[in-house]
Amino acid sequence: MSGKKRMTKVRFEAELIEGHKGVTPVIVPFDPEEQWGRPPVRLDPRRDGWLVKGKANGTRFEGYIGVRWGRFFLIIDAELRETLDVNVGDVLSMVVEPTVRTSALAKAREQCKVTTAPKKGRPDAIVLPS
Repeated sequence: MSGKKRMTKVRFEAELIEGHKGVTPVIVPFDPEEQWGRPPVRLDPRRDGWLVKGKANGTRFEGYIGVRWGRFFLIIDAELRETLDVNVGDVLSMVVEPTVRTSALAKAREQCKVTTAPKKGRPDAIVLPS
């Protein structure tokens, strides 16, 4: 496929897992940069990610898709887990699409604090106003 990618919703199912530092993500089965044709957004000096909005088991949420150790992940935080009444090992039905909402950026910046940061962020990450 050549040319620009469409900014479309992506649907997938993924198991809720417990990662490093007790973070509970789902593994995202696609590369957001390839899917949506844009680099990640700068979240802090060492962290980047693709801002998303979507639904988990039909419940709306905002957050980001991050990448560590060659895998893409989306954090399902305690508040969303409680709303969904899900636990580690449960399979979630996900629908995600890119966004540039300031509310998604704020959520992503808060969520990324609990992840292990790489040594440095990507130099091509998009810097959005807060």
